[in-house]
Amino acid sequence: DTPSTTLTQIRQFYRRHETSCDGEKFLHIRFYKQEKNYAAASKWERLLGTKTKSIKQVLRNEWLRNCLKKLEPFRSLWMGFQLSSFPLILSWRCTQIECYLKQMYRIWYTITGGETYLCDEYTVEKLGVLAPLWSAHDRSLIESLFAAGKIFPRARDPVVRAQISQKVLTAGGFVLTFQTFFKQVKILGPIMHPLRELFPASDFYPLRGGFSLDSRHLPSVRDILLQRWRERPEPNKQRYVLQYNEIDERSVECSDPGLYSYWQLCLYLLRHSQGHQGFPNTQYRAEPSERPGWVIRLGQFARRLGFESEQISLLCNQDPNLSQIRIHLLKERPSTFFSAPADKFDAEAHLRQRGQAIFDYRPPTVTPLMTTDSATAIRVPRTHPELFLPTIWSALTQQPRYALTEYGALVLICLSFFEGFGSSSVANACEGPQPVPSLLRSSSVYSVPAYPDSHRASITFWHLPQRRDMSPLAEYICDTTMEDIEKAVNKIRAQGQAPLFALVDSDGRLRLCDPSQILYRRKRSKQPRDVYYIYREENCKIWIMKKLNSYRT
Repeated sequence: DTPSTTLTQIRQFYRRHETSCDGEKFLHIRFYKQEKNYAAASKWERLLGTKTKSIKQVLRNEWLRNCLKKLEPFRSLWMGFQLSSFPLILSWRCTQIECYLKQMYRIWYTITGGETYLCDEYTVEKLGVLAPLWSAHDRSLIESLFAAGKIFPRARDPVVRAQISQKVLTAGGFVLTFQTFFKQVKILGPIMHPLRELFPASDFYPLRGGFSLDSRHLPSVRDILLQRWRERPEPNKQRYVLQYNEIDERSVECSDPGLYSYWQLCLYLLRHSQGHQGFPNTQYRAEPSERPGWVIRLGQFARRLGFESEQISLLCNQDPNLSQIRIHLLKERPSTFFSAPADKFDAEAHLRQRGQAIFDYRPPTVTPLMTTDSATAIRVPRTHPELFLPTIWSALTQQPRYALTEYGALVLICLSFFEGFGSSSVANACEGPQPVPSLLRSSSVYSVPAYPDSHRASITFWHLPQRRDMSPLAEYICDTTMEDIEKAVNKIRAQGQAPLFALVDSDGRLRLCDPSQILYRRKRSKQPRDVYYIYREENCKIWIMKKLNSYRT
């Protein structure tokens, strides 16, 4: 009996309706519970449906609860929050998640100066996965978005916008968001699962005893391995094995050798993981007598790094090549359909092992490039054969160029999770002091220089006259610093109402320029040392967007 017009209106309303995202539901539940309004919180929890267990699992972990609490004021970040992904992620027992979330908070707090209202969803979406300090393409994109007013539109003060722009452009690594987190966290699965082979299951699942499930702290994979790490006796207490490549290992000093050893185990698995097919196959658990070669080599490498356990000792007593050959033979002729005498099976395995004597490790290559001048789009891999700590440290000293390479993108992702891999130790691991990469100069017309010009060139402000047959008048001269330019602009504003500032573009025309962008845009101006201005009540139409002849003699 409902009128057709009413039904049409209802359909149109729900066609435009968008369901709340997980982040919005999570924030509402947290808010109402803190206000002790449990009835309202229960209504929002019912909207989660089957994800109710996920939010309980998230809130049960104190470290994760604290990380998310810090990010709550940045409301626009939460549009990419995915509650359903956390059960799998938390099952990895990976402390690198905490490192990533803390770094995300530091980035956005630094950019906004704590003024969280300045963020909006469009800004977060556009800045995610950009690396302006390494990529000229990303830098130019950010500058063009700032110039068009598309990002941080709530920051209307030109000075504030200039400060935010500079902070975004100097952000090290990727600009992190929840969307980038759920895309990049996938690299941790192929690391955390195989590491469990190095310690007994009782370490991973401790007895509950008298502890409740809500209060007990489950140990992470890193915590368990660090407990299994044995430091060297004096005077070599601070020394550890540093792997430069597959055949070169050296003993060096550092402040935390156990942590550096753990990082190298993770990098080993990143090098040997199965790319985009997830973590290495663990079905071999059903056959404890045969382990894949990479697992045995992992145990042997862990022993050399200083980790000790019964599982590591068992792995070290096996031959990785022979074990891998046995597995291949069983795959070629599955025991379900074929059988062979044990002596003949062993003889065939040893025969194939002798045939492998012709192979040797590839010689070490040069450090891969972090960036490239090619504009070809990349797909970020989850593995690379040159993921060694010294190689990463050396790569971080390279000069940035147009775009990130696959290796560069993977390194920046790893830095977000693994506390920078101790990149401050570059000078200790590499011979001689390494140059620190300077801030990137992009090709955008809104390029932000890293530092003032070395030659300290001056800028002249020319007052445009009322007629074209008259020459501009030089009124002010200042140095090429933001402070001096602001002083000159303030003096000009004090002399009249609404001054318009312009620069000579590459085609010789006068184009308007915001005062806060003078220092940046002049780099692409045909006359970088000249800024022209005219007041709005004056005859500005005869100058703006018109060609300007050079009056300087």
